[in-house]
Amino acid sequence: MTKRLKNTEEINEIRATIFDKLNRRGKWGPIHTSKENAIKGIPSHDIAIKDGFLNLKPTSYGDQISLNFKRKEEIKAIIEIYSYL
Repeated sequence: MTKRLKNTEEINEIRATIFDKLNRRGKWGPIHTSKENAIKGIPSHDIAIKDGFLNLKPTSYGDQISLNFKRKEEIKAIIEIYSYL
C-alpha cells in the first residue's frame, strides 16, 4: 500500500499544530521536550517535518525536540496562518 502524499496546505496545518503546542510551552532553543509529547494526538504517518524548523537532541532516554530560534519569524507566521483554519 502506498503512502498518500499530502499537499502543502495539509503539511502546514500539521506543522502549525506542533509549532503552536511547543510555542505555548516555551520550547525554544535549549529548552526541549520529548518528541512523543510534542507529536501526541497527530497520526504518526503525518509527521515528516525535517526542514530545519525543529532542533533534535538525541539523549539516552529518547529524542528531545525544540523549536529552532533562528527560524522564529517563519514559525510564528505558520502558526498564525494555519493553526486557526
